[in-house]
Amino acid sequence: MTRKISSLILLLCLMIMSVSCGGGKSTKVNKAQESEAVTATVDLSIEGMTCAGCENTICTSLEKIPGVKSVTASATDGKAVIEFEPGKVDTAALKAAVDAAGYKALKVIPGTVQ
Repeated sequence: MTRKISSLILLLCLMIMSVSCGGGKSTKVNKAQESEAVTATVDLSIEGMTCAGCENTICTSLEKIPGVKSVTASATDGKAVIEFEPGKVDTAALKAAVDAAGYKALKVIPGTVQ
């Protein structure tokens, strides 16, 4: 009998927590709105990347910028491919973030707009 009561109390607590947190519905709406945003892609030539740690530093620095959607950095190619929202980020901010991380942002090559 106590096991059934404990199970019911646990279920009730989980339901209350789910309702009080919005059940995750608000984040689904926001993600749907984000996916509809126009994005642009640029290749940014970078001097000074030599290893996977450098790639990680570049990605982390660029991903902190609001409006940056994704970053892929390659020490082998000496560049980062950045997907971002053009209305929220400009290429000068991308170059500044790379420079602030201790690397040299060289050339921005425009990519696609989606």
